[in-house]
Amino acid sequence: MAGIFSKTIKLETSGNIELLVSVASNVGSHRQVNEDNFYADKLGVREVENLCGYKLLSHSSRYTFAVCDGMGGEQFGDEASEIAVKTLSEFAPELNTAPPEALHETVNRYAAAANDRIVRMVAENKGKLGGSTLTLVCTIGTQAYIYSIGDSRVYYYSGEDGLRQVSEDQTLAMKKLKANIYTEEEARMSEDAHKITTFLGVDERGIGLKAQAYGPVDLTAGAVILCSDGLTDMVDDAGIAELMADADEEIAPRLVDKALENGGADNVTCIVLYMV
Repeated sequence: MAGIFSKTIKLETSGNIELLVSVASNVGSHRQVNEDNFYADKLGVREVENLCGYKLLSHSSRYTFAVCDGMGGEQFGDEASEIAVKTLSEFAPELNTAPPEALHETVNRYAAAANDRIVRMVAENKGKLGGSTLTLVCTIGTQAYIYSIGDSRVYYYSGEDGLRQVSEDQTLAMKKLKANIYTEEEARMSEDAHKITTFLGVDERGIGLKAQAYGPVDLTAGAVILCSDGLTDMVDDAGIAELMADADEEIAPRLVDKALENGGADNVTCIVLYMV
């Protein structure tokens, strides 16, 4: 592991009910800059290009986690995802206290603030493109509330039912699939699969920018995986499920390792959450 990851976080807390958080991020085999970023309560944000670690959380029932994939290449994708997670760190206290019925509205206010800051950053740098996807999970006790913007994904895995994708890709391919223009196979293989229809930084005012809401799902019955497409482009659902069957605190690094083993064509980041 040390040959791949340049920094390891390994912190533990004691308690009767613990949420295990496994996290990993890697620049990949073909990229020069890691445009992915993440936010994890009590772990913070990604501070180096390549990072892995885990933590057991037990002092609270409320936590916030996110994976953000910066878009635009040299046009400030890394700065966009950094703005997204740093803005989230400001909103996390509110997200961690909002009642369930107010979570979606709070997430949307966060998304609007992150959108505005990214748009401003791109304009100040005289860029034409820059944005970030968002997958976000808020836990309340054993329940995980899930939100997404763009094509980064959230999965749910249980030993009984296997792996299922909870979030829906917000892409041109998905729109064409819903319109019966594409079959599922055509949508998956099409170039439109990576043409994102909405993201943080989408326009100057963020009008109509709303996170999709899903769940909640039960963390006592299974695990939640947040990931950038650097994982899902390199490891299919069957491969993710196979690794999840033996999940432990090193599961996120193992998922990232598999993406690198299969080519590592993009930055790859994932967070895995489950109760222990």
